Amino acid sequence: MIHNVITAVSHRLNIYIKNRLMINDDPVVVKNLVDLKGNVNDGIQNKIVVFLLSIEEDKTSKNKSVTKITGNPSIILNVNIMFAAFFSNDAYVESLRYLSLVMEFFQKNPMFHFSDTPGLPTSNSKLHVEIYNLNMPDTMRLWGAIGTKYLPSCAYKIKQVKFDSQQINIDIPPIMGN
Repeated sequence: MIHNVITAVSHRLNIYIKNRLMINDDPVVVKNLVDLKGNVNDGIQNKIVVFLLSIEEDKTSKNKSVTKITGNPSIILNVNIMFAAFFSNDAYVESLRYLSLVMEFFQKNPMFHFSDTPGLPTSNSKLHVEIYNLNMPDTMRLWGAIGTKYLPSCAYKIKQVKFDSQQINIDIPPIMGN
């Protein structure tokens, strides 16, 4: 489920940036920045790299009513993701340009629905996206834990990702090409 949400949202962002910059190559990739040995992954040069930061339960969405529960209750999650601009030192300004396009995209598209986002699970009627603020000490700890130097980046929270054990989900990955 989480993989569908991240890839579907990233796919829409990819199309947006390609159209804005009139380019053919995919500027957005869903991938780890570094492998388990700490080496930078292949295929991320001059790209916006999208990866999972954390998952948290959205306790404000829990149903507090006293009703008989016949199965496991649904879990509503917030999925925090990072968009990091991995560009060479010579292209630092370009990395800021791409990062600005990410923020512009989410400012224009704060809500996603399965009808306008191919690959998004139908169990999530609406997903809200908002910027996820990290203070400077947390940001530095995060980049240290990732195992690389700081890159221009921004984080977003995808809210209201619903996990429901009663619903049957068919896992069909989105078409991720041109």
